[in-house]
Amino acid sequence: MKTRITLATAVALSFATPALASSPPGTTSTKCPMPGNGYGRMFASAPSATFTRAEIDALSAAMIAPAETNPTPEGQVDTEDNPTLTAGYTYFGQFIDHDITFDDRGNDLTTPTPPSSLVNGRTPQLDLDSLYGSGPVSSPQLYQSDSLHLLEGTPLTGSPDTKARDLPRDAKGQALIGDPRNDENRIVAGIHALFIRFHNQTVDAVRRENPRLTNAQVFTEARRRVVQQYQQLVLFDYLPRIVDGQTFNDVVRARGGRIAPNLRFYNACQQMPVEFSVAAYRFGHSQVRGLYRINDATNRLPVFTGTFGRPGVDLVGFSPSPSNFGIDWSYFFGRGVGDSRVQAGYKFDASLTNSLSLLPLPVSSEGPANLAQRNLLRAVQIGLPTGQDVARAIGVRPLADGQLLIGKATGDAADAKAITEVAPSLAGRSPLWTYVLSEAVNTAYRVVDGMIVGNQRAPMRLGPVGSRIVTETFVGLLASDPSSIVNTPAPRRNNVMMRQFVDGVINR
Repeated sequence: MKTRITLATAVALSFATPALASSPPGTTSTKCPMPGNGYGRMFASAPSATFTRAEIDALSAAMIAPAETNPTPEGQVDTEDNPTLTAGYTYFGQFIDHDITFDDRGNDLTTPTPPSSLVNGRTPQLDLDSLYGSGPVSSPQLYQSDSLHLLEGTPLTGSPDTKARDLPRDAKGQALIGDPRNDENRIVAGIHALFIRFHNQTVDAVRRENPRLTNAQVFTEARRRVVQQYQQLVLFDYLPRIVDGQTFNDVVRARGGRIAPNLRFYNACQQMPVEFSVAAYRFGHSQVRGLYRINDATNRLPVFTGTFGRPGVDLVGFSPSPSNFGIDWSYFFGRGVGDSRVQAGYKFDASLTNSLSLLPLPVSSEGPANLAQRNLLRAVQIGLPTGQDVARAIGVRPLADGQLLIGKATGDAADAKAITEVAPSLAGRSPLWTYVLSEAVNTAYRVVDGMIVGNQRAPMRLGPVGSRIVTETFVGLLASDPSSIVNTPAPRRNNVMMRQFVDGVINR
């Protein structure tokens, strides 16, 4: 009998060592080492989908919300809010993404490219190489002179966190961090800066506890503790908040107080599945709010405005932070039900805030600045299957065209329409990314003929397709890593939720 895993019990578990994942059904049974720096297909037998440029343009245009001329005032209910997931998880999700996948190619989004030819610029083991780089010996530019502590940036004001800091930077203002993408916006940069502080605090704690250890031993133990804490946050806080409970409990099974991952589709031979990296995990783009309050000293700001090099008009990074941009994390991670101060993330729906059509030049380079368009072009380029074909491969009934809602899930008929109203030729063939987003809407609402019927009936989570891809990828990566918390005994920790983690770093 399966035991349901909850946030309250997760940290008390010790972890079993599972066998390496076997090959997906219908393939030759093989066992692979832990995934390396490649990409692969989770559903290799599903046919690649093709979409015309006209279909992509129509769909991406329908997914970008109009610019808000009269934003919802603070303190009033915003119909785009997802009240069960606070805004901080949008950017913790981005931080995770930047830790496990990085397709560092030129900006060509149209030349057909087999996934097997792609190179992952990050290790996929959830090991925080985005924070540590290659370590103090090979990446000395990230570390202080003792080769133990990570560099910290200049102090920031405006927040109750009196030790808030910017990312460390060189003389040109470029961030000295393991993954430059974590300087893309001020919020993900703030999360990266918190992990820098947590590492440095952990170094000091290890030194106090074990004064006879060498510097190399102190660093190794500190990194082990930091990565272990991070993996617990991913597996037991973040993941259960975004995927459906049935899938989570099917994959993350508990037996006798131990975790025994049940992987039906993920295999280490796939390395980093493109169904995850190019489609399902990009659900986070729908969570981005139109405006954010980062502290009481500044006005609400959008993430992007289409400008670059004018710090303070938006939350774009890639330059030194304005000195009063210290983040008040109480606006991003709530303290429980009824916390009116915290901002919600937007709903998982097939709609992106207008600012995501205005990507800054360091992100968009020569390609389109419309993020929806970029995502759809990239999916065609590497030959992703349709959402319907992946649903069939998983063994679930595909959604009908009238259930695939494109636009905002506000309940206002003017805010969304069925995918076939956007482009009739998309009947029965939705891009995987938009299918995952529309599927999430159907977990929370009844959708008929391109319209939401009735009130929200359940918390918004990823649906069967999105949940399966995301859960199996995260758990599969952990299961195939001998040093992860799934494969090594892990002591109980109190800071299993992001709010607790943030408070622990700030108040230490």
